Amino acid sequence: MSTTEHEDITDEAFDLMAWIESGTVATRQVTIHNDPALAVEFEALEAEYAAAEKAAAATAGDVPISSVAPDPRPGIEARMTDLYARWDASAATWTVRALAHEDVEATFDADKGGIGHPKQPTPPAANAPEKLRERYAERLMDWARAVSEADRERTLHIIVAAVTAIETPKGRIEREPGGDPIVTVDVLRALRDRPHGEQWVGVIPTTQGQKITGLLARAVMKATESDVDVPRPPLPGRSTTLPG
Repeated sequence: MSTTEHEDITDEAFDLMAWIESGTVATRQVTIHNDPALAVEFEALEAEYAAAEKAAAATAGDVPISSVAPDPRPGIEARMTDLYARWDASAATWTVRALAHEDVEATFDADKGGIGHPKQPTPPAANAPEKLRERYAERLMDWARAVSEADRERTLHIIVAAVTAIETPKGRIEREPGGDPIVTVDVLRALRDRPHGEQWVGVIPTTQGQKITGLLARAVMKATESDVDVPRPPLPGRSTTLPG
């Protein structure tokens, strides 16, 4: 395209490198509640409240007010409110960012603190003795398990590189631009290895490879791989629905 076609666009007016450097990085947020046991308590309260509602409906207008027992529903509602406050208090909101290619590659580099890929065993010759072929099959299974474990560990390194902030009701920590990580692999491993940890952090091996399922890992991948689009707002006075 020549400058004669668009005379207002010149080398001085358009700096491609400046445009690239002006770009921002996509982020995602994940909220993790560290008190899943409260779900059972809440279900019990819901059942108790439903029973109280049913009893109130059954006795409405049928008996004198003086003989009606105190309504238990306000007390149940107060316990629900207290339980929900405990649920909120157990929350931590994690913010993760999109990763550059070099960030991901570093997690494969053992020299940079990452997790190297286990070396696949060399298959024996076609005419090798049966014992050697059996030994190779065993080593191949060991290698597959090592690959699975390496990927689980690498996921922790990926999340460490991506976390930019963690906020709880007690406070917030935030990573400075270009600063050191605010969470460690050991901390994430401890989180992952809890009974509910795989759903927050982990990966599940499949026959097609590693399927990322943990909330934090998925958030990193969504921030990194998803195309982002901001919808155009509707014009003032114009309906956003089509006429029927």
